[in-house]
Amino acid sequence: MITLLDILKIDHTTLNTYHGYKWVKDNVPGYSDYPGHEHMVDLTYPETKDISYGDLIEITRKDTLDNTPIDELFLMSDYMTYSDYDNSCMVERSNHKIFMEQYGEDPGVFGVYGGYGTTSMAIALKWLLDPANEEKAQEIIDLLTGLNNYPCLDDEDMSNMEYEAFNEALEDYGISDTCGALSKKYGIDVHDYNREKLKELILDADRNGNPVFMIESGGSCYIDIDDMITPKITREQFLTVLTDYEAI
Repeated sequence: MITLLDILKIDHTTLNTYHGYKWVKDNVPGYSDYPGHEHMVDLTYPETKDISYGDLIEITRKDTLDNTPIDELFLMSDYMTYSDYDNSCMVERSNHKIFMEQYGEDPGVFGVYGGYGTTSMAIALKWLLDPANEEKAQEIIDLLTGLNNYPCLDDEDMSNMEYEAFNEALEDYGISDTCGALSKKYGIDVHDYNREKLKELILDADRNGNPVFMIESGGSCYIDIDDMITPKITREQFLTVLTDYEAI
């Protein structure tokens, strides 16, 4: 049987209380002429599957044991929490995706979202500790515990997400910046070029040597343009993608 102490032993997780609200229409004599009149009602348990990050307040393990009713507690994992401006990488993004695909439909599991791309998950302790859910709850506890030994749920999924980010960065700035850098390096004034052919040269350079990109904090992708203009792409290769140019 799973106990609260079993849950409190899981490292790199936080315990949180939920403080949400909803608007309820007034049903008061004399207000019938104002059907849109509403008042705010506090909630200690979410009524939707998505939770605002700001509605969760972290508490200490001691507070959990001493003061807080189990029905108001939610477990979050550091390995599935990320935003655009933190120290996360693609591991947290992949873990969150895999976990929510597997458990997101369960009634005690919630998606958590906030500003600046903040994303996480939260699990209701009353659901985890319900004997009716013991088999699935044990799976989740084992999964969260295992992340402390190896922090990635699926290496292949994480790698695929990294490569998707690389391709997005290529389309966003990598191809044009590489063309500009190669143009300067080889003394060529480029008027027009074939983007797809240059993209394939960049992809070949990435496949055939050290990776030319890295995933930075916040999950963004950085392409090493300086590395690209070493012999990884020669002048002769560069000329094959140009459709209108002249030597400077």
